[in-house]
Amino acid sequence: MMSPTAVEEDLRAADREQLEAHGIGVDEARRQLAILRDPPPKARLVRPALLGDGIEPLPAGSEAERLAEAGRAAARSGRLVRFVPASGAASRLFAELKAAAAGGAPDDPVLGRFEKARRHLPFDAVGAVETLERYGDTPKALIPFHRYPGGEVRTALEEHIVEAAAVLGDGGGSASLHFSVASRRRPAFEALLAERLPALERRCGCHFEIALSHQSPATDSIALGERGAPFRLADDPASPLLVRPGGHGALLRNLQGLADRGYELIAMKNIDNVQPEPLQDPAVRALRILAGMALELARSAGRPSRVCGVVPTLGTAGGGPFWVRDASGEIGLQIVETAQMDMADAEQSAILDRSTHFNPVFMVCAVLGPGGEPYRLEDYVDHGASFLVDKSHGGRPLTALERPGLWNGSMAGWKTRFVDLPAEVYTPVKTVFDLAGEEHQCPARAAFNGDER
Repeated sequence: MMSPTAVEEDLRAADREQLEAHGIGVDEARRQLAILRDPPPKARLVRPALLGDGIEPLPAGSEAERLAEAGRAAARSGRLVRFVPASGAASRLFAELKAAAAGGAPDDPVLGRFEKARRHLPFDAVGAVETLERYGDTPKALIPFHRYPGGEVRTALEEHIVEAAAVLGDGGGSASLHFSVASRRRPAFEALLAERLPALERRCGCHFEIALSHQSPATDSIALGERGAPFRLADDPASPLLVRPGGHGALLRNLQGLADRGYELIAMKNIDNVQPEPLQDPAVRALRILAGMALELARSAGRPSRVCGVVPTLGTAGGGPFWVRDASGEIGLQIVETAQMDMADAEQSAILDRSTHFNPVFMVCAVLGPGGEPYRLEDYVDHGASFLVDKSHGGRPLTALERPGLWNGSMAGWKTRFVDLPAEVYTPVKTVFDLAGEEHQCPARAAFNGDER
């Protein structure tokens, strides 16, 4: 590992001024450079978490009713807030369509597929080019997701708001939601909320408390160039350092802010995993049950805790539930991303192959201590779960540092339970064609016409 003196020799006075203005102290820069040059070891998987061995079935019958009522009561009393990371743009959503449109071939199969799917999509735009012009650079949260009978179109943001109201049940009360957004996109979010929130409150019969936050610049990270020196904006030692976002683990500060505001429970979902209103019942019920379970887990945990819903993998890439051995030798349950695994190790790869479940980011976190005081969430981070990714800037390769993932290393010290969820609660939208799927079509049925859930 580089000595502090060697690390500081990499940083000129101007670099330190730049970093401190960004909220990154020299000690933090030193820590980041040390990790970049001497990466932490990969996660050590012991075995996959399986149903009956680390994954519990979703409670049913009277037990489910009891837990669901406890979760609903927490929501109605203002102790539960929904947290949705919503800073992502829709670039990947339209990547395949954009490449096809740029090719200009009228018989491109992707363009043909889009034309066939268009009547099932919620866009008013006529063709692929107009769709890309209108939505290609829009935050995913503000993309139309569902079209309703009568012509109403709702964005992903609006559907999360409606689902949060349903968790309260039978109208009335106030639902709290928190979206993390890119700072430059904030005006667009505020404009949509100003336009649509009054109608949604009338529709749902409740009041919404909605807050927006940004990823703190102080959580950004520096990078290394090919020669092992800090990466700069230009290939010139006098150029400023490149400072880039440190991954979704940076959002731990946003969760801390919610804990400091006194929220007992934080229900977390991804922005692209939400169903049309008539199809939301399974997700609403599961969220209530998980919230009730989180309340009970928190009573005995003595540390931050979470109840994480997991779904069958079905070939889905990404993190999943595993039994993991930590640096002290203790074995516990963790969500592990493939980027944290040593895929060159045949034994580790075999453990991954035996896994059966995937993390859809459908969890309820308990963040207050027994006396109602917020836990200091940073104390429970496994900083050894930071990982490196290969990127480029201006055509030059670089090695970037990602903070421990929000639901991976950032929650490594939390008490964790995994619960098997029904597959219908996970309907992610990764490409524009997912929006044409049956799970994102709105059937005209009683639930949409205002019946109680």
